[in-house]
Amino acid sequence: MKGDAPVLQVSMFTQLSDARADWQHLKETGCVNPYQSYEWASAWYETLGREHGIDAVIGVVQQGGKPVLILPMGIESSAGIRTLCFLGHQNGNQNTGCWDADFYARASREDIEGILVSLCRQAGTDLLALHNVPETWHGRPHPFVLQGAAPSPSPVFMRPLPADFQVLFTDTHSKSARKKLLRKERLLREAGDYRVVKARTREEIRQGLDAFVEQRTKRAAKAGIPNAFSTPVAIDFLSRLLNAETEDRPLDVWFLETAGAIRATYLCIEQAGTIYSYSNSISHDDMEANSPGNILFLEILRYACADERLNMLDFGLGAEPYKKAWADPVALKDSFIAVTWKGALKKGLDRARTHAKAAIRNSRYLWPLVRRVRKWKAGLG
Repeated sequence: MKGDAPVLQVSMFTQLSDARADWQHLKETGCVNPYQSYEWASAWYETLGREHGIDAVIGVVQQGGKPVLILPMGIESSAGIRTLCFLGHQNGNQNTGCWDADFYARASREDIEGILVSLCRQAGTDLLALHNVPETWHGRPHPFVLQGAAPSPSPVFMRPLPADFQVLFTDTHSKSARKKLLRKERLLREAGDYRVVKARTREEIRQGLDAFVEQRTKRAAKAGIPNAFSTPVAIDFLSRLLNAETEDRPLDVWFLETAGAIRATYLCIEQAGTIYSYSNSISHDDMEANSPGNILFLEILRYACADERLNMLDFGLGAEPYKKAWADPVALKDSFIAVTWKGALKKGLDRARTHAKAAIRNSRYLWPLVRRVRKWKAGLG
């Protein structure tokens, strides 16, 4: 740090619980992304992390005797090369670290690179890979976006929430688009026994999660889209978050039910004034034409606008057309630091892979072709 600021000290822990007190302190007082919270990281590590053979590395940065940055990381090993990545990046939407607000406001890229290299050396890794870091966050360029960062394959979508849902609806949708959505909502209501549930009881959570898993599985089989929640271990990860006995649940499941069946689900997070859309599902049945997923999201937005605690929407990762209707893209970046010659070799391959994925996802021709090929292969299966 410049001036007379105290020296930064970087400590490394391999047990998540050893850093929990500092982690919780920054969650309550600082700038934290829900995908890097202690609750989220521990649920992922104890399920999918162990299945993937990840070794946890939790970096705690202190300045003047107080924590200013938590880095929830994990070591991924492949072909004898050890890479330090964000813990659980495979199943999160963006990665930011957990910061003291004052430190985040003044931290320079040079400070952060020194911290990251120190952590890599303590962990004995060859390469650092920081995936899906927002280009801007909390009003400034994110210091984890390092020199030479590559665009991530997809952005996240965000928008401030007004107190009046109708203002949001009018600003984002034309009169004809609003009329079309409201007609579909009316048809779903007229089918009978219409209700929208933000699950609170164990039974409601079980119903919502069961429907989410079943619907995602059918969608994957039909469209050939990879299903990140197809295994018992992945379902256990979600269940731990949904059933966590904490003051602020790390994950909520919403569902829309009509005519005696759940037709759509949404997994959402509410934290620090933002409602995050994590993942969703829809039923492929006679109600599909009425877009139950879009109508459920309409209901969630009505709730969010009316809740004075919420003032921002994060629509999550991926540039699907329905997200563009509601929110604006925020670019994400991938950064790499090679610590050894083996890391330098892998850095070149990983950067090339990231560029290729981004080019395909953002191509008007290649990405629709990939989706058609997936659907064709699913049909053969």
